[in-house]
Amino acid sequence: SVARAYRVLLSNQTGFDGIHDRGGVDSTSLKTTAHWDSELKEHRSLVRELYQNHGQSVDDHLQRQNFSLERLGLCHKDAGSQNYNEKDQLIRNSCFYLSLASSYLSGIGALAVWDKYPGEDIDDKDKALLGEADNALISETALQLKRVIEAAVLSAHPEWAAKGIVGEEVQAFSDFLVYILESQTICSDWAVVVYDTCSGFVDVFKGQNYKDEDEDSADTTVLASNTLTLRYVPGHYQPLVAATPDSTRPTLKHIISVLEESGVLYVVTDGAAE
Repeated sequence: SVARAYRVLLSNQTGFDGIHDRGGVDSTSLKTTAHWDSELKEHRSLVRELYQNHGQSVDDHLQRQNFSLERLGLCHKDAGSQNYNEKDQLIRNSCFYLSLASSYLSGIGALAVWDKYPGEDIDDKDKALLGEADNALISETALQLKRVIEAAVLSAHPEWAAKGIVGEEVQAFSDFLVYILESQTICSDWAVVVYDTCSGFVDVFKGQNYKDEDEDSADTTVLASNTLTLRYVPGHYQPLVAATPDSTRPTLKHIISVLEESGVLYVVTDGAAE
């Protein structure tokens, strides 16, 4: 019942019409906690009131989040918030795209040292050079993601540019992902899992080409690399990466299993939903 009420809060509905437990939701109207946290100053108090009305506590659900992250072997790492565009002009408020890029590149093993651990046997000079290369790759990938995702958003809502909802230095939110779940881009191969520390919920955005593990052609290694994990704190996104050298990057199926076992509430927006 809390998950159901949460969806009503996010979609700015006054009733339960059209709200489903999982899938089957009009994705283009669904807004995440991150969006409302920016739009409404009282959002956190509204979430707490929602829990209280159902005899639950947001703090308890945040503890469940942390427990599930420990079980998954994930921890947050900051990817910054500033990037540069094609004209080498500074772009602020880019944490969402930098976090997406970091999580993706880490998953495919494209980073030399950025996601490595203290004490690994790398010469300091080499580490500095490799770190610069990693940062450049993250920045370039983040800019490409910004262009692809925001083009899809503006294709659906061209008026949002004039309204200041989408722009070069406008903070992007995970809600934007609903516009690329069925696109002809690499993003439709992804499942993006966003741990929202404002609400205790987890938002899952599943692209139409992300295969389930029970499909005959599914490759768990590819699925793991295509499962991106982020953390949202008030006003800022961070990538969630392997906490130790022994941690294995989880697939979406594994994440959902741990969420359910840990009692974490989550919502799936599925690009393949009918």
